[in-house]
Amino acid sequence: MSTVRTDLDVTGGVAEGWGAVADAFRRNFDDPGEDGAAVAVHHGGRLVVDLVAGTDCVRDRPMSADALTVVASCSKGVTATVLAMLVEEGALDPDALVSAYWPEYGTSGKERTTVGMVASHTAGQPYPPLGSGLHGLDLHRGPAVTALLAGGTPWWEPGTAMAYHPVTYGTLLDAIVTRATGEPISAHVRRRIAGPLGVDLWMGLPPELVDRVVPGRWERSSPMDADQAGTPEPGSYADLRLQALRENPPMAPDPDDLDAVRADLAAERPAIGAVTDARALATMYAATLAPVDGVRLYGDATRALVTTPRTDDVETLVESGTAGPDIRFGLGYQLSSPSMPGFTPSSYGHTGAGARLGLADPELGVGFGYVCSLMRDIGPQGDPRWAALVGAVRSVVG
Repeated sequence: MSTVRTDLDVTGGVAEGWGAVADAFRRNFDDPGEDGAAVAVHHGGRLVVDLVAGTDCVRDRPMSADALTVVASCSKGVTATVLAMLVEEGALDPDALVSAYWPEYGTSGKERTTVGMVASHTAGQPYPPLGSGLHGLDLHRGPAVTALLAGGTPWWEPGTAMAYHPVTYGTLLDAIVTRATGEPISAHVRRRIAGPLGVDLWMGLPPELVDRVVPGRWERSSPMDADQAGTPEPGSYADLRLQALRENPPMAPDPDDLDAVRADLAAERPAIGAVTDARALATMYAATLAPVDGVRLYGDATRALVTTPRTDDVETLVESGTAGPDIRFGLGYQLSSPSMPGFTPSSYGHTGAGARLGLADPELGVGFGYVCSLMRDIGPQGDPRWAALVGAVRSVVG
């Protein structure tokens, strides 16, 4: 077993009895290694772990206590929380046709697509239509790509197969939520989650906060890099995906291009664009289980509904690699699997490219958040940094 680092400058602390998590967090900096990282755990109505340490190696500065990170697909868990709240209040029906809210969508083989299919990655539009002519952020958000998706033909019959929708998950759901409620998902995040819970969480970061953001650094290369894909069979899903990856912008801009960085952070992308920290993820997920300072985001019946598996009985097509090879979904939430083992089989939440993670576990009553700046592929058993932290939490409450 690795020794516990004693020379590491760690900001924050842990409640009595939670030292095992602090020890695991410190060990991670030696094995398997970290740049800057943060972990938070919410349990029993309070934040019991809140730790930040390491270095922002891109900007050559310490990882500060108020550091923010773009948490990639952990954003999908935030969007799923908004969906759950709208379902609970009756503003959105997961079994309704998308065209009930967005009439233009009900064409070209998408007539029977439901909201639940979009949220569970079975809608058949994992990328914008090929050859769109759009570039950069315009492929991720805005009226042009939304119109293309509305008129596009799905790559498979909706509801019959699942393949991860890295960005269109958010583009499609944003259009649905905006038409159903009159507000985009970003506004719901601020009004329903971040504001009431008092946490740092944005989809579309205000420009005055840009300096707090710690960029990610891939240890090797991004799993969304088209050059890694090989030569798939022509016409297969893997082939279509490879063509889409070649058209799509990189996962993050050049950190030295400050104008591109600001534009990227300001873009409202509910699938990949949330800017937040570990304590916000842990607090949000805890508030899906029980009140946090009097704020409960939704009730037990809604939680049971949105965490009911929706993809276990359909074919799974080749996956992008950013969320693990064996992903399962409820209504937007990623469910427990070998690549996101969680604390117990009832855990739900979402991974983020590079190995960020947000989780809730109703059996243990735990909300968990982990962010990192040293990014690695998520393998078939998840990330070893998670394993150490999750195991330490389980040793305390399991």
